Formats: sequence, C-alpha cells, structure tokens
Amino acid sequence: MAKSKESKPSDKGSLPDLDAADVRNWLNRHPEFLKENADLLMEAAPPTRPSGEGVVDMQSFLVERLQSEVRRLTDTQNTFVAAARINQHTQKMIHASVQLILSATGFAHFVHILTQDLPEILEVDVITLCIEDGPIPLPEMTGLQRLKSGSIDRANWHMGHILMRPVATKSRAIFGPAMDLVYSDSLIKLEVPSLHAQAMLAIGSREEGHFHPDQGTELLAFLATCTQSCLQMWLENTTP
Repeated sequence: MAKSKESKPSDKGSLPDLDAADVRNWLNRHPEFLKENADLLMEAAPPTRPSGEGVVDMQSFLVERLQSEVRRLTDTQNTFVAAARINQHTQKMIHASVQLILSATGFAHFVHILTQDLPEILEVDVITLCIEDGPIPLPEMTGLQRLKSGSIDRANWHMGHILMRPVATKSRAIFGPAMDLVYSDSLIKLEVPSLHAQAMLAIGSREEGHFHPDQGTELLAFLATCTQSCLQMWLENTTP
C-alpha cells in the first residue's frame, strides 16, 4: 500500500514544506486571497502560451489590472491639469484686479473700482466694502455698506480672516439691494488701523457652491492685503 504524503518540517521553524500542488490547493480553497493581494500578481510573470480549459488566464488578469491602473492615473493627471488651469486663471483675475485697484485716483474712485469694476474681472455678481460705524466720517456711495458696530465679529471666523460659504445667508446689510443675487459668498476681514472700526470685503455669487471651505484662499488673501493697504492710504490722504 502506498504511503500517504506527509508534510516534513522545514529547516526554518515548524512550517511544513509546500510544493506547487499544496499552493494550488490552498488557493483553490481561498479564492479571495489573490483578489485581496493583487499586488503579488503585478510581480508575477504572465504565461506565454494560451490558457487551456480549467487554467486561469493570468495574462488577461494582469492586462486588465494594468489598464485599470492606467485609467486611474490618467484621471488623476486630468484632475491635476484642470486644477492647475483653474488656479492659473484665478491668478490672472487677481493680478488684473490688483492692477486696477492701484490705478485709483481717489477714495471714491477706489471704492468704485472695488465694487463696480472688480465683479466683472473676478467673474462674480457683487462685491461690497463693509465698514462698521466708527469715528471716521465716510461719504455715502454705491457699494459701501455701513454696518452696526460688532456686526463683523458675529461671523464665524474660526478658520481665519476669510470665510467661504457655499450657501450664503441673505443679508441686505452686507449686499444691499443686490442681496437676492447672492447664493454663495466669501467674507474677507480687513485690517485698516485708520478706520478705528472693523471692515470686510464681501464677494457674492449667484451660483450656489461657488465658494466652499475646501478652496484655497491664498489669492484672496493677497487681494485683501492690497485692498486694505490702498484703503489705509486713501483714508490717510483724505481725512484730517
């Protein structure tokens, strides 16, 4: 009578020696293993002959996996390219806005550029300059919104000086008669010592979700820095 095959201990530890049949039988009993460890197949050499009946076509599996990986990498690349194009377009808009702000010839002209000209350049629907009541008298003009003292600090500024809101709260105090156009907005707090009052720039879009917390704010921060510097300069030149 033939003796049954027995597993012999290996030289290293107590694990039994395995031959190809043992591995094949184990894989047949655990078909999920290769699916969960597909990276092992990436290192395997595909067969060079057609698969027969009952033989897994490893070459087709590898090709499909590589094709899937290529599609994933292509999608990732396209996402990066699209993001880079959007960022480049935004940079151009911000730079054009700053150049126009710097061309102002007076305080009224500065406010007009900021609130009447910049919306078209920045592809938004409304921009207002909001300043709380304070000791500095300011003339009435379109786009300049006067707020009650303490109004700006009531906004949720926990993320810094720029608040991106995908769904805006309708506010006549902030956007005046244009409030019905605003479905998404960005509020940017300004630091202007000469005002002796809080101030912010409010940018509104009729597109809900136009602004959202995941957006980068570096370019808006740059615009805010230029805006507050120019505002400070014009206040120093126009107030006694």
